Amino acid sequence: HRGVPRRKPKVRKSTLRQSFNSADSFVLRYTEFEIHETALKHRISELDIHHVCANSSDIFELDQESYEIKILIIGPDLAGNLLEVIGLEINDQSLLIIHAMKIRKSMVNLLEGRS
Repeated sequence: HRGVPRRKPKVRKSTLRQSFNSADSFVLRYTEFEIHETALKHRISELDIHHVCANSSDIFELDQESYEIKILIIGPDLAGNLLEVIGLEINDQSLLIIHAMKIRKSMVNLLEGRS
């Protein structure tokens, strides 16, 4: 019995630059997520945040002029609604989630501009 061959992860490049200066999209996996209380202010549950992170459709490194690496994660919640989640990279394998909300028009435009 032969298993299904594993596909190589795709590295996605985005040429579109939004006002927040998005960097190239990339495939990235973190082993740990810590959710800060600020991420819950838009009434997105911790379960939905974990679901977005585990089932992300797009991940971007936000180009900021700070020493912190900010990661934008776009993906579905448990009901299939697209959310945007932003986390600070604590180390190579951990993210501190600081923002979660229903996806905004600017993020939809970012995704549509890449197609």
